[in-house]
Amino acid sequence: MSQINVGIIGYGNLGKAVEEILRTRKEFKIVAIFSKRKFVKSQYEVKVDRLDNLEKYKDKIDLLFLCAGSYDGVEKIGNEIIKDYSFIDSFDTHSKLYDYISKLDLIAKERETVCLNACGWDPGILSLVRLLFNSISPSYFTANCFWGSGVSQGHSQAIRQISGVENAIQYTIPYKAIIKKCKKLCDYTPDSTVKHKRLCFVSVSNNIDKQKIKDEIVNIPNYFKGYKTIVKFVSNKKILDKQKKLYHKGIVIRNFEILDKFKTQLEFRLNTKSNPHFTAEIMIMGALAVYKLKQENKFGAYSLFDIPLKYLTNCDYEKIIKSNL
Repeated sequence: MSQINVGIIGYGNLGKAVEEILRTRKEFKIVAIFSKRKFVKSQYEVKVDRLDNLEKYKDKIDLLFLCAGSYDGVEKIGNEIIKDYSFIDSFDTHSKLYDYISKLDLIAKERETVCLNACGWDPGILSLVRLLFNSISPSYFTANCFWGSGVSQGHSQAIRQISGVENAIQYTIPYKAIIKKCKKLCDYTPDSTVKHKRLCFVSVSNNIDKQKIKDEIVNIPNYFKGYKTIVKFVSNKKILDKQKKLYHKGIVIRNFEILDKFKTQLEFRLNTKSNPHFTAEIMIMGALAVYKLKQENKFGAYSLFDIPLKYLTNCDYEKIIKSNL
């Protein structure tokens, strides 16, 4: 495979993690980082340009890593760049995914581009695990997925978009009693709002109505509405200290009985010390597939469900078969 020329859109925690890891991967060359913000400087002296200047790079970039926030950036930017660029994102709003991918697919096929969407850890590889678990002895009752305990980048970013909020960090915390119940029972599949609570640490500007901020947070659809949400107002310094540790966990559990008599349990666990770096690794894995699909003129918008697993690695196919089967 020839070297893949890439760009990075967005330079928050995820964009920086993508940059850091790409520097260790010989398959990729970072052409530029693109940001809406002024005075952004790369931590590794990579060229930084304004997002408005992206059109100047059409002949220089094979694909883009879209690292903007799902709450207010990915959909808008994705629908624009798909016209001229292939890209990958980790869009994480489950309820909007189908419509987002369907819309992009029409444009991508017309403009002969490729995108891979929702390529993170959830949605992403945990989605693949759930599909696999649910396909074994399928039934009405499906695998239970728990997120946390850990820092959610998307939820934290959603809070930071609220007027008057200086900074915020949000932790997703699963209920241990619900995990225990899901491990014990075969016919228990509670809604995610029952399985998790949200803990938010928020710093605000002076003279801001904190109750108004809290009310706005707990009513953000797809992120907090319906969940038990705890909002604690703290200093920005305390949040900055917490942002040094961006760990996260996840677990997928499915119990079922084969022929109603052989109890079987499937379980998958995730434990990462850095949510953005783990997400970046998955996006980089997916970028290999985007490049291969583009080379084969298989234009369109994809999720991980659509990607042959062999597209996610540079390993020779014969080696894959011999070493993994």
